[in-house]
Amino acid sequence: MDSILSVCGSYFNLDVKSLLLFAAVFLLSTDYIKNRRSGSFPPGPPALPIVGHIFTLDYNRVHTSLTQLAERYGDVYSVRMGQRWMVVLNGITVLKEALVSQGDGLSDRPDLPTQQDVTHGLGVIFSNGNIWKQQRRFALSTLRHFGFGKKSLESVILDEFTYCAKDLNSHKGKPFDPHLITNNAVSNVICSLVLGHRFEYGDEKFLKLMKWFGDALELEASIWATLYNAFPVLMRCLPGPHREVQHIWNNVKDFIGVELKEHKQNWDPSNQRDYIDCYLNEIQTSKGQAGNTFDEENLVLCVLDLFVAGSETTSTTLRWAFLYMVKYPAIQAKVQAEIDGVIGQSRLPSMEDRANMPYTDAVIHEVQRMANIVPLSLPHITSKDIQLGGYTIPKGIIIIPNLTSVLFDKKEWETPDTFNPGHFLNKEGEFVKRAAFVPFSAGKRLCLGEPGQDGAFPLLHLLHAALYLLNACWGEACDGLSLRRHTGTTSLRDKSVFQTSAPATRSIADATPDPVAAQAPIAMDQLSGVSSAWPWLDGRSLLLFTLVLLLTAEYLRARRPRGFPPGPWAFPLVGNLFSLDSTNAHVDMTTLAEKYGNVYSLKMGPLWSVVLNGLSAVQEGLSKGDHADGRPEFAMHSDVLPEMGIVFSNGHSWKQQRRFALFTLKYFGVGKKSLESSILEEFIYASKEIASHEGKPCTPNVLMRNVVSNIICSLVFGHRFEYTNKKFQKMLTLLDNGTRIETSIWVQMYNAFPVLMRRLPGPHHTLQGIYVQILDLIKTEVDQHREDFDPSEPRDFIDCYLNEMEKQQGKRADEAEASFNEDNLLMCSFDLFGAGTETTSTTLLWAFLYMAKYPEIQAKVQAEIERVVGQSRQPSMKDRADMPYTDAVIHEVQRIGNIVPLSLPHITSRDVQLGGYTIPKGVTVIPNLTSVLFDKNEWETPDTFNPGHFLNEGGKFVKRAAFIPFSAGKRLCLGENLARMELFLFFTSFMQRFSWSMPPGVEPLLKPRFGITLSPEPYEICATAR
Repeated sequence: MDSILSVCGSYFNLDVKSLLLFAAVFLLSTDYIKNRRSGSFPPGPPALPIVGHIFTLDYNRVHTSLTQLAERYGDVYSVRMGQRWMVVLNGITVLKEALVSQGDGLSDRPDLPTQQDVTHGLGVIFSNGNIWKQQRRFALSTLRHFGFGKKSLESVILDEFTYCAKDLNSHKGKPFDPHLITNNAVSNVICSLVLGHRFEYGDEKFLKLMKWFGDALELEASIWATLYNAFPVLMRCLPGPHREVQHIWNNVKDFIGVELKEHKQNWDPSNQRDYIDCYLNEIQTSKGQAGNTFDEENLVLCVLDLFVAGSETTSTTLRWAFLYMVKYPAIQAKVQAEIDGVIGQSRLPSMEDRANMPYTDAVIHEVQRMANIVPLSLPHITSKDIQLGGYTIPKGIIIIPNLTSVLFDKKEWETPDTFNPGHFLNKEGEFVKRAAFVPFSAGKRLCLGEPGQDGAFPLLHLLHAALYLLNACWGEACDGLSLRRHTGTTSLRDKSVFQTSAPATRSIADATPDPVAAQAPIAMDQLSGVSSAWPWLDGRSLLLFTLVLLLTAEYLRARRPRGFPPGPWAFPLVGNLFSLDSTNAHVDMTTLAEKYGNVYSLKMGPLWSVVLNGLSAVQEGLSKGDHADGRPEFAMHSDVLPEMGIVFSNGHSWKQQRRFALFTLKYFGVGKKSLESSILEEFIYASKEIASHEGKPCTPNVLMRNVVSNIICSLVFGHRFEYTNKKFQKMLTLLDNGTRIETSIWVQMYNAFPVLMRRLPGPHHTLQGIYVQILDLIKTEVDQHREDFDPSEPRDFIDCYLNEMEKQQGKRADEAEASFNEDNLLMCSFDLFGAGTETTSTTLLWAFLYMAKYPEIQAKVQAEIERVVGQSRQPSMKDRADMPYTDAVIHEVQRIGNIVPLSLPHITSRDVQLGGYTIPKGVTVIPNLTSVLFDKNEWETPDTFNPGHFLNEGGKFVKRAAFIPFSAGKRLCLGENLARMELFLFFTSFMQRFSWSMPPGVEPLLKPRFGITLSPEPYEICATAR
């Protein structure tokens, strides 16, 4: 029967492999046939199965990538985003042919899930058909009614400038960030038109609104939005920033809803104050009419569209203008000279001045051209089959007008990559229009605020000129000023710090944009979705293929190589991450050794780990040679301070820092009698705290952390802390929280899939915050040391380290040790503080529990203390040789407490032979100390608390080879000597002065709490003075 099952099992395995292979080939073939380009369809680069070109474009410079592709595939070419084709148009000829000559077939917007989930096909920007025509016509008519393109709007703009000028003057020539000021000023103009009022610049609601706009537009330009548009069914089920976009826009809609409610309360149809009033009136008058699209939901979406379109592009252009004026002071001077000549200083500018200011007009146009605010315009979709550039483009294909290809076309512009106002001036210095100037796109979907319609242009022109008139001048150019762009829906500079001053001293503190090199694409260039013809079939096929493809690829990539240690079957992608109990991983690993042997492998996410079990395997793996003395690079640690400190550093830096730390700690008494006084003095403080409870139940957890931590603090910081010190308690609380999170499944997922987990919420982000906070607190200690640092009298580890840093600074570059710097000092102090606090305090907590659990053992310890030390003096390290039973008890607490059950991970630095297996370079090695400390072959009663493990028949203390709570090899805990001193002196002192018992009716709970260390659950205990 067994042989039959064996044959069936082999056949089944072969059948599954064949099935997966067949499915993969079938689906790949299907995808190729379904999505291949027809002969008349525009050409383009080869597309990957399923995802198309989603991952082949640089999302920080999509427009540049698309422009470069045009050089190879022509002005009309195609790319595929997910399962959906789109055609990219390049060059002014093709753009005008498509958007103007064939505008009727390209006047619609595609249904992109990121937009549809918010707008539901309503509003002005992303609506289609009759809704779009009605809403656009109404918006244009209403905005003109309130002054768009008329002189009446000038007063609103110039009034806003007055507020803006006051804000600028308040900085008194000091550096400031113009982002918020320009956003506020520009947005307030559209607010006055739409809402009927402006906001104060400090208004919290208004500031929130501005922040929401920025956050949402940036997210919409990310790869998350691209994936959402390509695979909406899947992405709606997954966490990530894409889910935040809809939440942000809902907040904006709620904000608009509040304004709408206030308007309805005091609305007077005969006295319409703004766009909302007019729209409410239209809702009333068009009720019951056929094809009516006016309702409150559409009103909210139209207001949202007007807000975004009326704020983002103009304010962004202004910030670019300021930057270019700083970059080119000669051009700034010409602009100001023209302003002075035409307007002077006695009045504000007017749109009538524009005809007499050709150079300023040219500069503004050149800013718009170079800034390239919306480099890919907004997407269109073909509503019928069209012929374009000699190709046939079917109905339902997304069209991307690449405005970048026009605004930087070498055939259209004399110096396309250079800021040159001369592009818009003739030889006589008169302003000239250029056909290739299309920053607002073209055709029927031309921006509502396009200059030909006198929308956004007056605002830009007047505010720009008025700022110059104020002489809040955007100073002289900085030699290092670069023009780099920040990714978002528009090309903008995220943080620019300017300095305003009188005309004689115009300077800038910081700025950055690059003409074409890194402009951010509009969010809508992330185009995709499930095929409109067969949405459900495509979705199922897509998910099935993706699953099969990933499973097959994972199996082929991640199968164990020949000679590699065996181990349990690993799940695809995640491996054994979820097959181990994260709260009991050391026990699970020990159990696996019974089946797979003392050297076996696990797959943690995409990476292999080898687990060593038993004394022989651990010693062979860690103590012989330097093949496993490195640490793996965990993303959780490297994201904070990569390759720093002692614990997780490697190579020369680790050797330097470890050697220096050992030498310095010895210098300050570790392993010597001189440190005893500090430990015994700290015990006096602790004993007073315990005695204050008068034998009543108390929780020793916090106190033990305080006591032990103060010893390492005295060595590292040069002083102890009072137990009530807030800074001290904050550091200890952060450390405790961090050790508990450190080994959670969240952190394991982060280390396995850092690229993904950096973008997902969870406790893993809390841990990084904890690290940073502890480092900040340590930095305050370092800063205080610098203030009174005397190299001739080092007081502690920090002083010695600062001294070493100064020595290195005095050496030649080829002699200096680069690893001695402040970052390394902070991380080394962090490592010493953490390691010197957590393990010893946890061991003491276990010791008290076991003494309460076994009162007869406690009595023997106290009897030995009475005989050797008595009550008249404190114990000393010299007493240890005469106290074998006490020493044995401490060792047994360390053994059964099993504080660091899996030690810290190592990594192979070369291919090694271990336990008869070949372990390649770069594999993580986990020493399972639990398997050694509880090995039935090494200990008589491994699961029982038995001090006799460390005593011979004559009652003398004996060392045991299997006692390795501090690990082994070159990475042996550097605080071992300090820990041994602390454990003996603290434990003996506490046993000398107090008897330990549980509160009446309470049994000691010996179940550990899993973290970096195995610590007991918080408990209460009674300490009775002796």
